[in-house]
Amino acid sequence: MSASFYVSALIEILHYVSDDLLHCDSGTTIAELFNDEFDDLDFELALTCLEATHRVAFKEAFWKTPLEEHEELTLEELIEKYLDQREQKDPLFVTKRFMFFEGSLSAALREEYEGPPPPDEY
Repeated sequence: MSASFYVSALIEILHYVSDDLLHCDSGTTIAELFNDEFDDLDFELALTCLEATHRVAFKEAFWKTPLEEHEELTLEELIEKYLDQREQKDPLFVTKRFMFFEGSLSAALREEYEGPPPPDEY
């Protein structure tokens, strides 16, 4: 498949995950996606959905690099640079990807609920 196929699929997934609040195209940078209604966890969910839907994987180098270092990439550049388009044959591929996402979700929830205590209201 061509990179444009995966870019189009990612855009559809981003629209769905954001409840159609995001308006983006292939030239949208990663940084432009984020707002009050869409954060890095939503973005990771969209990427995981793309991987699972098409049985393709983002290269390990992408996942090991802080997202901030990718913010200037357009969606098209992201796909061209980091998506390994080979079909994943591991029968546990989808499970592993969503377990990876579950780890990110758990960390985000811990951070949210274990943050600093609210100030005293006395």
